[in-house]
Amino acid sequence: MLTFRLLGIPVRIEPWFWVTLALIGGGLRANDAMSMFLVLLFVLAGFVSILAHELGHALTVRRFGLSPAITLIAFGGYASFPAGRLTRRQSFFVTAAGPVVQFLFGVLVLLLSAMLPISAESLIFVFLRYLIMVSVVWAILNCLPIYPMDGGQMLAAILGPKRERYVYLTAVFCAVLIGLAGLFLLNAWVLFLFMAYFVWKNWADFRRHSPTVS
Repeated sequence: MLTFRLLGIPVRIEPWFWVTLALIGGGLRANDAMSMFLVLLFVLAGFVSILAHELGHALTVRRFGLSPAITLIAFGGYASFPAGRLTRRQSFFVTAAGPVVQFLFGVLVLLLSAMLPISAESLIFVFLRYLIMVSVVWAILNCLPIYPMDGGQMLAAILGPKRERYVYLTAVFCAVLIGLAGLFLLNAWVLFLFMAYFVWKNWADFRRHSPTVS
């Protein structure tokens, strides 16, 4: 486990964070030195981009007077802070800050890479391409209304606790669509399994919060 502080914010990185990034980056298909190096470049790009995402959450939390911490785990991470201290409006802005910062970071890297004289065949170009791809795709994916992803949490902040079950039902519907599209259109098994987990979790939460009839 790796721990350090960034801008005064504690950061902890679990080992599975690196493993899952390597798998997403094609680690199982890497069979020579160059392909393994490309996987390492993808992991580094993913680390920088996801850390920028979590910093968006954490810095916004700190603006509201709370002390955040960042943890990077399998398939992503989260910014933790004292619970029950934010209004619904503040919670929405804290949640939205992550994908917004990450998306803008990707756009900034895209603009800078277009201005710099970098060969399209250089490893620096490959790294920047990975960085842009992860930043844009991850930010957009996180804005889907699938709880507990950022989009689902923003929807929960908008609807409020009295309509919480509709957050889970929306998540189930969206996760089914995205999972099937990923499987049959993109042959993306990782995305399909990821969405299948969200379907299972949100359906269980929906049933748990549904009124019982006696």
